[in-house]
This record gives sequence, C-alpha cells and structure tokens, in this order.
Amino acid sequence: MRKQQVGICLLLCGSLARLVSASGIDTYASGFYTRGVDAALYVDREDSALAPYHVPIGPRLVLLPRITISAAFEDNPTLSSGTPERAETVYVVPGIMLLYGRPDRNHVYADAGMIIPLRSSDETLDEKPSYMLAVGGWYRTGRSSIHLRTGYRRLESVDTLVGARIVKTDYTGGLNMERRVSTKTSVGLLGSVAFHDYEDDQYIDYRRYYGGARVYYRITRKSDVFAQFGMGRDDLQQATGTRGDADFYDVSIGLRGKQSPKTHVAGRIGYRWRQPVDAELEDVNHYIAALNAETTPLGLTTFTGGLAADIRPSSTDDGAVTVDQRATVGASRRIVSERVRGHAALFYGLVDYYGEDGRPVDVRDDRPPVVDGREDYYWGYSFGVDWWLKHNFSFGVSYSYFENVGSRGGSEAEQEQTAYTSGRWALRASWNY
Repeated sequence: MRKQQVGICLLLCGSLARLVSASGIDTYASGFYTRGVDAALYVDREDSALAPYHVPIGPRLVLLPRITISAAFEDNPTLSSGTPERAETVYVVPGIMLLYGRPDRNHVYADAGMIIPLRSSDETLDEKPSYMLAVGGWYRTGRSSIHLRTGYRRLESVDTLVGARIVKTDYTGGLNMERRVSTKTSVGLLGSVAFHDYEDDQYIDYRRYYGGARVYYRITRKSDVFAQFGMGRDDLQQATGTRGDADFYDVSIGLRGKQSPKTHVAGRIGYRWRQPVDAELEDVNHYIAALNAETTPLGLTTFTGGLAADIRPSSTDDGAVTVDQRATVGASRRIVSERVRGHAALFYGLVDYYGEDGRPVDVRDDRPPVVDGREDYYWGYSFGVDWWLKHNFSFGVSYSYFENVGSRGGSEAEQEQTAYTSGRWALRASWNY
C-alpha cells in the first residue's frame, strides 16, 4: 500500500473524501463516489442539500442508489521520469447501498460500487472494471457495543513508490468490541485482517493481522482519550519461506469523538517495534500515526489536518520495508450558497527505505537500484469546486499536482531517474452524491 493512495489516486473520487466522517467507518468505499453509510444521516432531513434520494422498504430499511460520470485529463499517467505522456479517460461509476437502521443508532449496511471504463486514450491503463463491496454494522446496548466491517475492492491505483499504476485486490475485515466499566471508563478489544494481492506477479502479495486492546477515559460528554496496546504479523506470500515475514508491537494514545461543537480530533499516534522472523534482517522501529482533525472556528470555513505514518513490507523485495510519513492540511467552505462549495488541500510526505546494507531494495531493470537508506520525499496540492445544481444532482471540477523527489542524497543520475511530476484535471457529474 505505502503511498499508493496518496495524491493522484485520491482524486479518482474528486472531492468525495471531504464528506466522509472522521470516524473512518466507510473510507474504504470513498473511491467509488459514495458518502457511504454517512449519507443516511441526511435521510430524515429532506430540507438539506445533501439529503439523498432513497427508497423506503419497510419502517427501517432504505435503498440508496447513485451514479457518477467522470472524466480525467492527466499529463503523466504512469509517472514516467522521461518525457511524459498524456491520457484522457472517461468512467461511469454506479453504486447502491442498502441500510437497515440509522448510522447514529444500531444499523447494518451493504455498499457496492463499480468503476467502468468507457474510454481511455492510453492502452496501458486497466481496461477492466473496478469493484467494491463493504458490509458492516453497529450494535450497542446500555453498556456494550460491537462494530463489524468487511470489505472487498479491486482497483487500479497509482503506486508512487514504484512509479506506475498497479492493479491490486484488497480483502479487509475489522471487529471492535467495547464495554463501559464505569461512568467515565471503558475497555475494548479490536482486531483486523487485510489481504493485499497484486495482479502483476513481479510484486509481492502480503497479509496483515492485527489485534489490540484499548482503555478509554471520557474527557467531555462526547469525546474520549484512549491508550492502545497492539500486536500483529506481516505475512509475505512468496516462495522463499518466511523471509520478509515479521511480528510487530505498538503502543499509542489517541482521541475520538467531538471535543467541542466546532472541533473534533480522531485517531492515534504511537510507536511500533517491527521484528523480522529472519534473524539476518534488522529490526525497524518507528513512530506510527493515523490522526485527523477538523475545525470550523467561524462557522463558514472548515479546516482539516491529518498525520499518517506506517511501516509496510516492500512489494518489490522480500527483505525490505518502507516507512511512509505524510502530513496533510486542507480547507473547504461554501461559496455564494450551501450548494456551491470550494475545497483545497496541501500534502507533504517522506519515505524511508530499510533493507540489508548494500543490497538493492528495488531490482527492476527500468529503475536504478535502491539500497538501504534511500530517502524520497513528495509533495502536492489539489483544489476544486462542487456545485449541487439540483437537490440530488451535482457537478465537480478539481485539479491536483504531485511531485516526487527520489533518491535524495544519491547520485545525480539516480535522482533524475526517480523524480517525476504529474498533474490531473478531473470533472464529474453525479446523481445522488
């Protein structure tokens, strides 16, 4: 995964990510032009510009269909370090969600979507449809709660580390259980699995298993601080036995909920110890983060910020890992009326490579060798406008720019071969989004 959902890939969903709540329940579905289960928060607010069209089926069951047509114009679709090529693509993105209950109460949902290519001027881009299915739910009693979610996704996205588009299939699952033990204290258990399978055989598939425990303490009526302790396993799917497999342990602190009527922070930050099964490989220890913040101090402009850091196995070498660190800031506000909104974001990232001293980490013939200690950094920005022309019909236009500065500290030739830039215009017309 590493950086493949940074920057350009994010713009497949236009301005969608801003509408997904910081709870993270449905960010898995956000690349398919859906607000996920959060859309149903507006089902009972018919006067809202964001209230979706829905078909009631019984007293608590609703059906929410949607469709988007999008067009993209890119000046470097494969992130080539040489003379860039241009590409124009057109997609149709249908989807449907079935929800029983409401997101702010007990509920079960199924959300499915597709990205169907209609036209592409670049034959190297994937011609097959992409798919998504997310199924989940939330059940709570007076003192306990259970949150479950599973997902499937096949998607062509940009892996900025490799410098190419990669088709990858993800299978995910997560379970979170919590029990209140006093008026201000709760305890919880969580577990997750993630299978990442690349369609190209030159990349290494891997599985990640994780389990942890949390202790929550209520700091306001609607927010908690928590401490988390966890352990997991990265299991590489390749023919060299357990080489590259690793166990890891982490400890972190975090926040959830809404700390004030205009501000909320959600996520955690901590430290991870990663220990390879192969004794010849070095441990990699680093801070980790998955933290997001949102504030609307004056009631007009919403400011967002995020910090992410993770240790991942390399997809090109079974003895190497990468540490990707990324910071993002953004803002959105209404323009003229609530139906017209503008948004902008800026991000900066740093990637460190860890492997065996002196051994190439990336041995692809069309890229220079990447040895232990390589460091890249990347940055970019995006901006756009969304316009709800009618109650359930909207337009969007956005632009993004991405620049990667590779092999920082390496030779001039290596830096030239691993550096690239790309820009992308995206247009969309959506119904019920």
